[in-house]
Amino acid sequence: MDNPDGVRLYQVQLREVRRREAEREAAEREAQRPVCTQCGIKFADERRQETKRSAWPGEWDRLCGPCKREAADRAEAERVARRRAEEAERAAAEAPAVKPRSRFRIGRRR
Repeated sequence: MDNPDGVRLYQVQLREVRRREAEREAAEREAQRPVCTQCGIKFADERRQETKRSAWPGEWDRLCGPCKREAADRAEAERVARRRAEEAERAAAEAPAVKPRSRFRIGRRR
């Protein structure tokens, strides 16, 4: 090596270029990070990976982790309430339409 200062300068410049490139890539990655449609916060890396792996994209893929859990809990509560209402409706339909007569005919007028 005839010029040791030139080699060191090249190494310093190369490190600086790599650092700037890493910063640029990080900024691009951050700009592409999805945002929760409900609360507006950016997705964590784990949540972002979950949505990328999803074979069946759905409405909950646009929500962050806490909002997704709330939506799932709300959907479950609605499903349970709907099922109970259907069961009550079915029981009312199956119930006899006429009031059963008293066994001892109490309260019946002639």
